[in-house]
Amino acid sequence: MINEERVKQLYKIALYEQNEERTNRQIGQYYRSDFIGKELIKSIFTGTLAFMCFVILWALASWEDMLDSINNLEIVGTAIELLILYVIFLLIYLGATYILYRIRYEMGKKKVKTYADNLKTAYKMYEREEKLKM
Repeated sequence: MINEERVKQLYKIALYEQNEERTNRQIGQYYRSDFIGKELIKSIFTGTLAFMCFVILWALASWEDMLDSINNLEIVGTAIELLILYVIFLLIYLGATYILYRIRYEMGKKKVKTYADNLKTAYKMYEREEKLKM
């Protein structure tokens, strides 16, 4: 005879394994600070790349103004402005990354815990059925 409760529990386990296990696997392997730190390091590189793209697009859009500033020897002032903008941009980008991945970690940790609880419940159901068969 089929145990409906066990089937429901196994369905929850299979649904998690099929849809969410891949995304939450890293969350179960890392501490929160390590997980967020890894993502912050990756964000430094992607943020720098994004800022460089913005600067290139700005330079292409305002080519004449840029040539005038080079002719007027305002290279140092422009470089300092770009450096300040880069630091501000990176701080905002890293702040958003921190908030996003902290939320993702907390939500993923809850899902991993629910998955572990479902596994324990299914295991206990199997044990109970084995004891009844004996």
